[in-house]
Amino acid sequence: MSQRNGSAPRRTTASRSRPPVLCALLVGALATVTACGSDTGGGDSAQRASSVTSASSAAPPSSPSAASSASSDSGSSRNERPASKTAQSPPSSAQPSHPPSSRPAAASGVRRVCSKAQLTLAVGRMDMGAGNVYLPLVFTNRSSTTCTLTGYPGVSLLDSTGSVIGDPATRRGPTRSPVSLPPGASASSSLHTLNEGMNDTPCRRAAARIRVYPPDSFDAMSVSARSFRVCGGVFEVEAMQSGMGG
Repeated sequence: MSQRNGSAPRRTTASRSRPPVLCALLVGALATVTACGSDTGGGDSAQRASSVTSASSAAPPSSPSAASSASSDSGSSRNERPASKTAQSPPSSAQPSHPPSSRPAAASGVRRVCSKAQLTLAVGRMDMGAGNVYLPLVFTNRSSTTCTLTGYPGVSLLDSTGSVIGDPATRRGPTRSPVSLPPGASASSSLHTLNEGMNDTPCRRAAARIRVYPPDSFDAMSVSARSFRVCGGVFEVEAMQSGMGG
């Protein structure tokens, strides 16, 4: 009996010591399950947050006005240069408003050049002295309007067949002021050569006529040469001046 009574308490002690061990195991299992559940829940929430963020970034603007303002802001930088070029171009109202027909009115005061139809040509009195020979060419305005002669006429000598003798006259002396010719007035330009024997250059053959182009004209006139001929290799013409010369 004593052994049974002694062994009974041992069984009781062993049975009592088992529940704490089971509780510890259960607590550990619960902690493991809880930890796993918390980890799984955190991963789901992170995935949900990332999906919400990507969805919000991919979503269109909340209103058309926001989209239009964004496009206008981005386009303004691209349109700065064309806008500056447009601002530099003058408006149409800044262009000259004068019609082309107003330009000829400003030229109404320009002098009128004497034409061949307005002039007569004659030779003046020949002047011979100190080895030089001068022969005036006289232009007279026979028209009813005033005209002007400026500069040098073009002069050549012709033989009886109309062929040119030698080179045309070269210009001598300075250019004078324009000569105004009222109706009936005259202006002259003198021819210059040398007397025969003044140097070793022989004289040209005698001329029958003198062909003259008035200044600023392409229409030739002619007059009798009389006894004028070029000697010494000198044949010059002076600029127009008032009067008949000589």
